[in-house]
Amino acid sequence: MALNQRIDIQEEIAKTYFHTLPKKHGKKKPKWRPFLPWAVAVLAFLFAAAILIFKSSIEIKVRLLGEMPSAPMSGVAHKFGENLDKGIFLVEGGAPNKDIVKNAYFTGDAKEFSIARPEELVLCNSRGSGWANYTIELKEPVGLDKLDIRYTAKGVRGDEFLALVIVDSSKRSYRLEKDLSSAMGKDWQRYTVNFRRVRKAVDFSNISTIKFEFGALTAGNYPSAVMSLKDVYITKTRRLKWL
Repeated sequence: MALNQRIDIQEEIAKTYFHTLPKKHGKKKPKWRPFLPWAVAVLAFLFAAAILIFKSSIEIKVRLLGEMPSAPMSGVAHKFGENLDKGIFLVEGGAPNKDIVKNAYFTGDAKEFSIARPEELVLCNSRGSGWANYTIELKEPVGLDKLDIRYTAKGVRGDEFLALVIVDSSKRSYRLEKDLSSAMGKDWQRYTVNFRRVRKAVDFSNISTIKFEFGALTAGNYPSAVMSLKDVYITKTRRLKWL
């Protein structure tokens, strides 16, 4: 009997001093809380990626703008539905660019009937000395060693020729041979003249005058030949890039 009482007393003591506290009833933890660190990590990654992409786009834009010519031509669409390549106008329509051109005029057999209009130049080769040209004198010499001359022209009959003459600062001149001259058609055509084949003839780093020759003897045109010329500009030489 004493033994049983001792056991009961020990159980009472255990219940009194070692009982477990009752669980408190409160708010349950949200089910999404274990995923919170992952969500924060994903947001941080997306933010860093957005900054990287935005920064890259800025660098690309700056690089492209830096490669554009310092004096681009107007971006207005060409009358024939094309966009002119970026370059610098010497003559726009039939009017010289006064910022670059010092003087522009007709000489020889071109003086009598040729005329400059706002939209084009009308080149008339009358009878006489056998040479006729439209001369463009520049305010400052230009380097044509890496540039092309482009222009738009047409003839009345479609069998006329324009021969380009270039003059450097030392007054040395070179007339392009007939096989490099521009054979006219009856419709407007855009022409490109590259000087790689004649670079040793004059100082191409200092070209001061450009002439369009259309006389009977110098360009092989028939007397009274009539041509139209407009939109004369210089642009960077295109080179093929092999990948």
